[in-house]
Amino acid sequence: MKISDLFSAEMEPDLNKWVGKFTTLSDLFSAMPQLYARLESQNIQGIVEDGAVIVGPVHIGMGSVVHGQAIIRGPAIVGNNTVVDSHAEIRAGAFIGSKCVIGHSCSIIKSMVMSSVSISAGAFIRNSVIGFGSVVGPGAALGADEVEGSLGSVSQSLSKLGAVLGDYAVVGANSSIKPGTVVGSRTIIGEGVLAHGIYEPNQTVMLSQALEIKPRS
Repeated sequence: MKISDLFSAEMEPDLNKWVGKFTTLSDLFSAMPQLYARLESQNIQGIVEDGAVIVGPVHIGMGSVVHGQAIIRGPAIVGNNTVVDSHAEIRAGAFIGSKCVIGHSCSIIKSMVMSSVSISAGAFIRNSVIGFGSVVGPGAALGADEVEGSLGSVSQSLSKLGAVLGDYAVVGANSSIKPGTVVGSRTIIGEGVLAHGIYEPNQTVMLSQALEIKPRS
């Protein structure tokens, strides 16, 4: 899968131009620090409620709301009209697009979250890229471990890349998406699934359980 296959939905013009420069996922991920190159101080255009903690160079776009007890550590970017719920933690190296919802007690570390993404309560995301319009269910974990090696045709080297979700992908509650996993656009990973590998677009991946009933001996 090419980058254009994963991320084809409309983005903000500047972000679309930047993403379009790369042909592999590893190139895109390795270049993420470029997003923060111009961040020298805090630029708070949205609303930061009392009790929220903003540390270091952080940009918060217009119309965004950071609720009390949330923590954002820079360098980090939060786009316009995004909501960061209470007790969520966005750590250094995170990019959050516009019109996103970051749920209660989520953790986002060194990851790129495109616009219009919904991340439910208690989700954990590290070293990952989340496509436009994707949904991450409560308690889901993406890229929770470091990965070594590569995924061949997808990229020559994903040694520091966690999970990748294409546009409009869905990850169900309490699922774990292992590092190096690529979920194609509009693919659904059901609840409680341990996903590892490459999942093509427009698939449904569900956990199957068989119920066995026997006579008592």
